[in-house]
Amino acid sequence: MKIILSITHHNRGDKFQRGGLLHIVAKDLHTKAQILKGAQQVFAQKGFQASIKEIASAAGISTTSLIFWYFKDKESLLLEVIKSASPLAQVQEVLSTKLFHSDTVAAQQTIAAVVEKYFSVYADPLSRAILFQMLAHTERHAEVRALLHEQLTTVMSGQMTLIIKQGQEAGYFRHDLSAEFLGQTCLGLLFALVTRWHVEGILPWSAHDVTQNLLALLTPLPEFPSP
Repeated sequence: MKIILSITHHNRGDKFQRGGLLHIVAKDLHTKAQILKGAQQVFAQKGFQASIKEIASAAGISTTSLIFWYFKDKESLLLEVIKSASPLAQVQEVLSTKLFHSDTVAAQQTIAAVVEKYFSVYADPLSRAILFQMLAHTERHAEVRALLHEQLTTVMSGQMTLIIKQGQEAGYFRHDLSAEFLGQTCLGLLFALVTRWHVEGILPWSAHDVTQNLLALLTPLPEFPSP
């Protein structure tokens, strides 16, 4: 009986410890998210020269030292914000999911998912503002330039080109242009739409409209009999 009580007490103790640990982890993640949200707001409004003190204030953090508990320095925080705002990061996130590693998913569905991701992220004016702040500061920040180069290589020369090739092999996409060029065209068009969204504040097309038009551009041209 004593043994049973001892084991029961021990198990309860473990549960309390696990519960306490989960609470700490959740609080930790919440604080980090707070800091990132504050940084997004300040970087969008004041550019990347904004101070840590301004970021702490926007995040509702009482002391700037707490920021350095989560991020090594301001540059690390900046890169974390840029990762979530970069258009290439949106494509990476979609193309890296297990769903799009399946042979049963058609290339058209992948293109549609990329468009939906763009619309989901850049519907937020903060994300659009950070994107253009990022592009304006590329030359001045070697780390930002390196991050974008890495994403560009992974997405453009790798993942996006592979998706277009799969569509070409399945007969869904045109063969008269290279897969890399078609991938670049798709992403370039999406970036142009985000630019218009940022400047005008609205877009005349829905995600569905954009997807249908992109797929129409990718569709193989009809073959006419030679005279």
